Amino acid sequence: MYMIRPGLSIALFLALRGVRKHAFSSFLAIFTIAMAAGLFLSTWKINDETRRAFNHSSSGFDAVLGARGSKLQIILNSLFHVEASPGNLPWEQYEIIKKTKGVKEAYPIAVGDNYLGYRLVGTEPDLLLKHEWKPGHHYKTEAGGRIFTPLAKEAVVGSFVARKIGLQVGDQFHPYHGLNFKEENKHRDIYVVVGILEATGTPADRVIWVPIKGIQFMDGHDQSMSHSLSAVLLSLKGAAGFSLDMKYNKQGNVATMAWPVASTLSSFFDKFSWFQKVLELVAGMIAIVGSLIIVLTLRSSMNERKREFAILRCLGASRQIVSSVMVLQSLILACCGAFSGFLFQYIIHFLASYIIRENTGVLMHDFSIDIMGAYVFGTVLLIGLAGGVLPARQVYKAELSENLKQTT
Repeated sequence: MYMIRPGLSIALFLALRGVRKHAFSSFLAIFTIAMAAGLFLSTWKINDETRRAFNHSSSGFDAVLGARGSKLQIILNSLFHVEASPGNLPWEQYEIIKKTKGVKEAYPIAVGDNYLGYRLVGTEPDLLLKHEWKPGHHYKTEAGGRIFTPLAKEAVVGSFVARKIGLQVGDQFHPYHGLNFKEENKHRDIYVVVGILEATGTPADRVIWVPIKGIQFMDGHDQSMSHSLSAVLLSLKGAAGFSLDMKYNKQGNVATMAWPVASTLSSFFDKFSWFQKVLELVAGMIAIVGSLIIVLTLRSSMNERKREFAILRCLGASRQIVSSVMVLQSLILACCGAFSGFLFQYIIHFLASYIIRENTGVLMHDFSIDIMGAYVFGTVLLIGLAGGVLPARQVYKAELSENLKQTT
């Protein structure tokens, strides 16, 4: 027999008892709600975070000049090192654009070789010495290292590459031709590691930096390509972007100006907005299933506890107190599901961040809960409240005479 407690206290006590008594179905309801909330939040958050991370991982460049082709391909190849180059530019194009009005910085790069699958990127030492990859931040080498000299067979290794394959200052290696590692494509040239870049959380961590002349005159390369390059990384000022876009993309047919970087990347993500909508729809369907499980759990609890509720009524508990047990039990399940949803979101965010970091070098922000999390939490509680209304109404309307009968 229960001691009748004032109002809400006994209702909460009985609601918790109902959750424990139907532990499996309660767990199933909590898990389903958590999965729905976590999937929805992760879909929204990862999309937002990925856009932000890629836009802030362009290493401080506003535009890229590349061979005629796709702007997106040029940006992914030159700034994120995840695509093949659409072609080569003559060295003269670099000489011309670096002297163009409105061009603040211009750095040539050349690609086409790798070491154990990690790309070699040829460039001028000034990119690593003078360029700010983020306002106020220059590239730095770890203690005991330095930046390569222009004509030497030296390399500066990104922090991610160094950690993955264990390269250290003083180590030597043979480059391999192509962007994919094949043992038979080994060059005879030997490069020595002279520095390890401090981590930046950008794609620069995922490559091995060497002098551009080293790529151009690498043993086994076509010597007719020794005065060509893959792209030119640009920092612009004023309205230079508009005039260069007109010069190269609207009027010329020699090269492609991939500008602005942020807008091009945004259009790339927009192409996958349908996938986000599909995941949100799936999350919504899971939430509906979760709410139905809550209703079924409460119905089962109500049917088993009819006599218990009738006895409480006889002992002085009001209809409101007894019916509120169902509502509170539903809210408890929803609340546990909502909090567990944040755990699901954390796990999905961690895995997504790891995959993106491993494959692109782009570093996402640490897990955080924002205003969308509050909206979802409130929505889940509303689902829980709605799920408890019908069983609560039935308990409220139940007749004492019927429910006091002993069941077998």
